Amino acid sequence: MNLLLLTTYAFSLMQPGIGNPNLFNNYLVLGYGLMWLVGVGYLLNLASRQRNIKQDIELMKQILQEDEEPSAK
Repeated sequence: MNLLLLTTYAFSLMQPGIGNPNLFNNYLVLGYGLMWLVGVGYLLNLASRQRNIKQDIELMKQILQEDEEPSAK
């Protein structure tokens, strides 16, 4: 427990004071915006990959049906 308190105190001493809090808020908003963009981009990527997999499955079904038709005759 003492080590945790000592570590927390040491880190608080190493951090510089924020001269202008508005500058910090600008970076905070920028960080949140960037993370939202990354998240939305990732979701769009997943949706695109899922669509491509569905197309591949449909193509495989079509190929299997074409292969089964001549053998049935």
